[in-house]
Amino acid sequence: MSDLRPASPFRLLRRTLLAWFRRNGRPLPFRESPDAWRVWVSEVMLQQTRVEAMLPRYRAFVARFPDPGALADASEDEVLAAWAGLGYYGRARALHRAARELAAAGGGIPDTAASLRRLPGIGDYTAAAIASIAFDEPVAAVDGNVRRVLSRLFMVEGFPGRAPFEGRVRELADRLMEADGGRDPGDWNQAVMELGATVCTPAVPRCGSCPVREFCWSRVAGRQTDFPGRPPRPAPVAVRLAVAVVRDREGRILVFRRGESPMRGLYELPCGECRSDESPETALVRETASRYGIRVEPAREVAGFRHTVMNRRIAVVPFEADLVDPAPGETVPGGRFVHPRDLDRIPSGSMLQKTLQRVASTRRTPGNPSRRLLVSARDDP
Repeated sequence: MSDLRPASPFRLLRRTLLAWFRRNGRPLPFRESPDAWRVWVSEVMLQQTRVEAMLPRYRAFVARFPDPGALADASEDEVLAAWAGLGYYGRARALHRAARELAAAGGGIPDTAASLRRLPGIGDYTAAAIASIAFDEPVAAVDGNVRRVLSRLFMVEGFPGRAPFEGRVRELADRLMEADGGRDPGDWNQAVMELGATVCTPAVPRCGSCPVREFCWSRVAGRQTDFPGRPPRPAPVAVRLAVAVVRDREGRILVFRRGESPMRGLYELPCGECRSDESPETALVRETASRYGIRVEPAREVAGFRHTVMNRRIAVVPFEADLVDPAPGETVPGGRFVHPRDLDRIPSGSMLQKTLQRVASTRRTPGNPSRRLLVSARDDP
């Protein structure tokens, strides 16, 4: 016998949004098959990264590491190199540690959110996403998109990250998950996330295209962009960074591996921050001696560029430079020379690649090795 009870607003909202998602959801590669490993990798990569930026890396990563065992067998350098360009490299290290834990235990990927949360790098959201999409566990996944959608639908006051706000959003997410008997939990979680990513966007929500606009309290009140609340952001910090491209006689480039920092394990060009009262050339000589124990002589300044890391607004000033100490041919303690064609095989950040591109585009011409191009980073558009 069919259920003749009137559907609750929560059930109607749920069914409406699910129907929209099944017609309009983007055909993303990790949605083609609800394989737990692919879902896991995609969710980790999508943290702090847009879909368009992560897709090329995702495809290459799962081709190189098709299961946790393949990742467990790889070195950290191989993992970081495959991750290069996505940033937030702690995600890759945690994924690597988790794969090694699974390999050591001789088991497969856990199939519940509670057991997934015990693995390195997996929090409540990632555990719920994997468990619901790959294993049909009816557990609500709450990420930034979900917070935004639910806070607008139900006018949830407060700031993300604060207990009252998070508690109310979690309550709503759980009620919506359970509203229709917890059916199709993976599709439901993806539907809410998809709405937030493509329609209920942060700055300019497309309310006219929203399939659940009739349920949205903030739309009725004309306050869509008031939700979620935004705490004050830390003021940006302006930094000038002098960077040296040093080559040996074979054209290889000198790089150093970073120590303890969020970018730990990545290779970087010799560099240093400029003090307010010194030129980039002076800063480069001073900082490379202090940080790397080498002495360089700046030969040519190249057009700079802007680079942003968190709230740091970095004006990068690249130089071609000569290595004075150690002498040419001697070993550089803590450093290594890498051929440009091999740089994509070592873990490195995007700033290294940008610097090399700038230098390559204005290389000194044959017969005029001392030509200097003096263009400050602040002149770069």
